[in-house]
Amino acid sequence: MDNPTIETTVAPKKRYKLKIKLSKVDATTKWTIIIATVFILLALLVIVGFITYKSVPIFHDFGFFKFIFSSTWNPGSDGDANASYGILGIIGSTIMMLLISLVIAVPLTIFGSLFICEYLKPKAKAFVTSFIQLMAGIPSVVFGLFAIDQIGKLMVMCGASTPGNMMTAAITLAFMALPTMMSLTIDAIESVPDGYRFASLGLGVTREKTTFNVIFKTALPKIISAIIIGIARIIGETMAVIMIAGGSAAGLNANSGLGGFLFSSVRTLAGTIGLEMLENSGSTHESALYAIGFILFGLVIIINLFVLAVSHQRKNKIVKRKIEAEEQVAAEQTKPYSSKQLKSLVNNYTEKRAYQTFESIILKFFMITSLAIVLGFIVWILATILFKGVVGFSWGSFITIDGNRSGILATLLVTVLLVLATLTFAIPFALIVAIYLAEYASEKNFFTKFIRFGINLLSSTPSIVFGVFGLSLFITIMHIPMSILASSFTMTLVVIPSMIIVFEDSIKSVPKNYREAAYGMGLGRTATLWKVVLPSSFKGMITGIILTIARIVGESAPIYLTLGTAVRLPGAGFLSSGATMTTEIYILVSEGSSPNAMNDAYMLSFFALLIIILLNYVSHFVSLRLTPGFKKPTWANRAAQLKLTFSKSMWQRNWKAFAYFFIRIGKWIGRIFDVKYWKQYRIRHKQIAIEIKKVKKEVLKNGRSKKAN
Repeated sequence: MDNPTIETTVAPKKRYKLKIKLSKVDATTKWTIIIATVFILLALLVIVGFITYKSVPIFHDFGFFKFIFSSTWNPGSDGDANASYGILGIIGSTIMMLLISLVIAVPLTIFGSLFICEYLKPKAKAFVTSFIQLMAGIPSVVFGLFAIDQIGKLMVMCGASTPGNMMTAAITLAFMALPTMMSLTIDAIESVPDGYRFASLGLGVTREKTTFNVIFKTALPKIISAIIIGIARIIGETMAVIMIAGGSAAGLNANSGLGGFLFSSVRTLAGTIGLEMLENSGSTHESALYAIGFILFGLVIIINLFVLAVSHQRKNKIVKRKIEAEEQVAAEQTKPYSSKQLKSLVNNYTEKRAYQTFESIILKFFMITSLAIVLGFIVWILATILFKGVVGFSWGSFITIDGNRSGILATLLVTVLLVLATLTFAIPFALIVAIYLAEYASEKNFFTKFIRFGINLLSSTPSIVFGVFGLSLFITIMHIPMSILASSFTMTLVVIPSMIIVFEDSIKSVPKNYREAAYGMGLGRTATLWKVVLPSSFKGMITGIILTIARIVGESAPIYLTLGTAVRLPGAGFLSSGATMTTEIYILVSEGSSPNAMNDAYMLSFFALLIIILLNYVSHFVSLRLTPGFKKPTWANRAAQLKLTFSKSMWQRNWKAFAYFFIRIGKWIGRIFDVKYWKQYRIRHKQIAIEIKKVKKEVLKNGRSKKAN
């Protein structure tokens, strides 16, 4: 009897000690993550405080309201009596350019995204979506090069005096914001439950009316959020606008008619900082540029608050709709339709099929046309860069650019070192904050909400603001030379918010039963995190890192301010100054120091585009290989698929569908001009309306009599 007693007393002690040991590890891990998160949050808050502090002198000396509402921007040295710092004209140019861009981008986003989600088959949808995502990775300076060389020439043919003007910039910015807006809009449309579609189609509503009256309206709050994020993208663009907007601080030209107004030479808020920060006239001028950054930051805060208000309103609408649906069901039960009344309603509504079919064709035409415009622009810019980059390629330019300077190889090496240094600093910090938000933070906690708002705010902050902060802190105050190291510190601040969001989503995508199974096997929270959760979220994190690399490669504004523009080999390693591929494209286009500058710019754009395409392919390849249940296709399967794609029956089927669509359009265009048909349709439509009113009156009358009884 003694032995069992000894065993029962020893066993609990062993378990008790093991439990205390694991809880200490978990507590240590938790508080380490929390402290690191607070440190990163404080570092991000320092940016806001620093920009505000540097803006105070101009507000004190010149006046806050005078700075905003005065329209003369004429910087001068400290003490210059003729110097003036009014940004009203620059604000007006920014807003007008934004409005024109939205007029182009918003319809294309809505119509194109609806067609992709509701009409394309899964394979076609995946292909088109990947095409749009590829466009999102194209560097902004490559857009600027394409715009000044192609779109600018079209504007000159339309009456513009120079390729660089407001319309060129507005069109370019619209297509730069389109990929982000369309990707988010597609996600919003896909989040609408299939039951909404099936219920609408089951009631006899056409597919097009279902798409616009049910799917679009349900996803509208998220679509509005996507458009607002696109607005932040347009407002914050710097280097491309400097290249293609003309650069005049005089504001819009309203005295030369509509053509002179649309083709005005303008500059934006972000463009003003990029143009003048490295060559400011003194402390007052520098403070004015920081004040513009402060205004930009305020605009971003307003945009994010509006997104929060829209999402909050959406939640309230969902609750309100549920209540209204329950009330409507209860009301319908008190006034049921008879079989005769239902038959009459159905017959009369189906008589409207002619009008519904015509409306469907018009809506489908706009959707197809919008998607065709977007895809056509993508093909145009890709074909131009690839063709001119290949035709103008020379090994001499690969080694030297513009005389005695180093060439594409030097810019490529500097870019690679910048990517490595930035990822070294960004990945650990982003992972720590993502783990805290996904595993330890309470969703209802004010601290968590504040962190999320700060991350969303900084993720939509124009990169030029980070560049100004990096220039002042790392180079001016900390005395780090303009180098890859200083630029990597700045780029770490730029990419950390978006990396945190991607990492958090990846960790949250791990099913809860994985964690529960690990706890059931005796693993503690820390062991579960490192052995189960993080390995399972590895796929999403790798994709996020690859997309971050693409952003670092395509970024130019903060790198231009902190790395320099001299093309040279990085002989001093991470302390070397130099130029990346994107900053050198900007220098070649803006300065045009030799007749071959455009050829060299297209060659650099060609290599930058190849890197973006390679990164997109690697991202797709890795995510596909890490998908559970993936089976590598054999060569026999690939050959069979290729044979099916190019088979005669497949081509005939596609051409028949294509021809049938245009035949239907031709028939309805012919019917538009058929006067006799429309007279008969009008008479029948009046009769239908009268009959429907009669049925509804009878139903209301019966319902009232039942209530009275």
